[in-house]
Amino acid sequence: MADYLISPVWILAGPEVGLKDAFIADIIAKARQLGGDEPEVQRIYAGDSSPSDAIALLQNNSLFSPWVIVEFRNADQISQKTDIDAMVKYCSSPAEQAVLLLETENYSVPKAIEKVVPPSCRKTFFELFENELAGWIRRELSQSRLSIDEDALESFLELVPHDTNSLKAACLILSASFPPGGMLGASDVEAAILRSKPEDAFTLFEKIAQGDLSLSLEVLNSVLDSRRGDANQIIAALVWSFRRLARIGEAVANGERFEDVCIREQARSKTVQRQLRSGLDHYKPEDCRRIISALSETEAAIRGPLGSAFDRQLLHLLIISIITQKGEGLALAGWSERGLYPQFTN
Repeated sequence: MADYLISPVWILAGPEVGLKDAFIADIIAKARQLGGDEPEVQRIYAGDSSPSDAIALLQNNSLFSPWVIVEFRNADQISQKTDIDAMVKYCSSPAEQAVLLLETENYSVPKAIEKVVPPSCRKTFFELFENELAGWIRRELSQSRLSIDEDALESFLELVPHDTNSLKAACLILSASFPPGGMLGASDVEAAILRSKPEDAFTLFEKIAQGDLSLSLEVLNSVLDSRRGDANQIIAALVWSFRRLARIGEAVANGERFEDVCIREQARSKTVQRQLRSGLDHYKPEDCRRIISALSETEAAIRGPLGSAFDRQLLHLLIISIITQKGEGLALAGWSERGLYPQFTN
């Protein structure tokens, strides 16, 4: 492959999407520079497209672009022998002025393909180590002349996923929210980042923890409408949240300090702790256990023969039951005994 202006085949593995995207952007920029025009960039996914589709794109020169770049994502899912053989054959004799990027968030692609790609063209992008995160965030914020104190940094890392794409997006939010030269505290970081987050199942738990029925139902509808979570995912998140709330409530009842328990439960940010305090004000550990049973019963109903057609209605009834009756409403009252939803309990 030494005769090629750009190495024509790369294996790009690992979970660190941000650094991987930056590397791909550099390849696209180099192709643009060499060709004097925008390269044609195609992104396809294993499962939706076959390796032969990617190969056809690479081998058929573009009429409008001097270079063709194909990102073949989820390449670890190439499993059929014919597909592997086709990819091995192409990688052994790739097209000119074409670049194939075999991408995976795992750490490898089929061994037969790896063997025909030079080690210099196989890269693994690891997530930043814990001891690298703080420096990365401080450097990113310093470009906007912002500083961040230790408590704020801890809140930042609790609220934001640790891949560089998510970290960079959060830094941009902070840069847009505060004037240059400021020192950001935990409350600043939490307010800006939480305000920018889309509604999800954990936002729903926050509203439930506050005992706010109308806002809870509003958030539930928003999550379902936006497809940021289906009924089963919402229930799973609520079960996790109420289990954690029950553990915290039991530990506090046994004499432990609330703050110490929160640290053990990886709930360090002041905003999350305020949410949990609000939850403890509304729900005792026995309430949480009853609510978890109601969540499980609702999940079973949704998985039933007609449940998927009425998942929104069932979730509405569930939320009403949780907030108004601590799980003792329709869901847990015994649908089969009362005959409320016989089609779900037969």
